Amino acid sequence: MRVLIMGINHQIQWVRIWSAGSSSSGNIERFEREQKDHFRELLRKRIIEENLQFIGEETKHGEQSIAEQLCSSIEECRHANIDMTLDGRAARNIPVNYENLRITPSEQAFFNQKREEYMFKKAIEESRGAERAMMICGYQHTEALANRFRKAGHEVEEADIRNEPWYIEDWLSQMQRM
Repeated sequence: MRVLIMGINHQIQWVRIWSAGSSSSGNIERFEREQKDHFRELLRKRIIEENLQFIGEETKHGEQSIAEQLCSSIEECRHANIDMTLDGRAARNIPVNYENLRITPSEQAFFNQKREEYMFKKAIEESRGAERAMMICGYQHTEALANRFRKAGHEVEEADIRNEPWYIEDWLSQMQRM
């Protein structure tokens, strides 16, 4: 399988505009919408140009993502959430929001490794023989997932949304200036 691993900051991936109602001028919501519209167009372009058949995504369960929405409107494109559920994390003793806890780097690496192993297996299972796929995940998982796919004999390309000319990483600072 040919796999594109797209590293992102999760703030951009959901359909919902989280900043809705945050500013009387609408500038903050407009900024967030523009960033998400650019992301939507980037994904749409890659799906169509590369004839992607499957998108596996590390995303919040119960929150519609832009990739999920796109796949539902593009024939021959399937989508699956490849992230563990909160119950799945609990069963593996992975704390909720461990990224924000005061834990050692080795503990964080251990939890990431468990999640990356799960994401890889779930992606293989859900891709059901697709020849061309995209995996969307947080930056911290990109390299590890790419290595897992390569080790399993897949052709891998890595991409980082921070390399897109329109993308602004620090939304909070940008929004505070508005």
